[in-house]
Amino acid sequence: MPYHWRMKTSYIFGAILACSVAGTLVGARATKTALLVVSGLLSAYGLFRLLG
Repeated sequence: MPYHWRMKTSYIFGAILACSVAGTLVGARATKTALLVVSGLLSAYGLFRLLG
């Protein structure tokens, strides 16, 4: 079965969206910061995968 890199990359952007939504719903400042860091790391990884 061939590897569908676009589909796998879309999971990364879905995780970024999930982190962003969770960050807006959570009240604790440390958790918001952690989710922001995770979102930033996922964004960087997604760009690295796209630009190669």
